[in-house]
Amino acid sequence: MSSSPIPTKEIPIEDPFAYYENINRKQFQKLLFISNALDNGWTVKKQEHQYIFTKKHENKKEVFQENYLEQFILENNNLDTFLKKTNK
Repeated sequence: MSSSPIPTKEIPIEDPFAYYENINRKQFQKLLFISNALDNGWTVKKQEHQYIFTKKHENKKEVFQENYLEQFILENNNLDTFLKKTNK
C-alpha cells in the first residue's frame, strides 16, 4: 500500500495538486467546502453518495430567504475563508 508522503514544507496554494497526485480538483473542492461548513458550525454526514448538512438553530423557527442556498454555497466554497482560518 503506497501513500503520498507528508510534505515538510508549506504547499503553495496556486498548485496543491502538484504535491498530491491522488487528489483532483473536484476532491479538493469537496474538502474545502466541507471544512468551511464544519468551521461555520454545520454538521456533515454522508449517506451513500450524498452529503447531509445540518445546523441547529436553537429551536427557533427560521424562514430562509430565496437566496439562502446560493449564499450557503458561496460562503463555504471560498478558499480565502479557509486560508484565514488556517493561518490563525
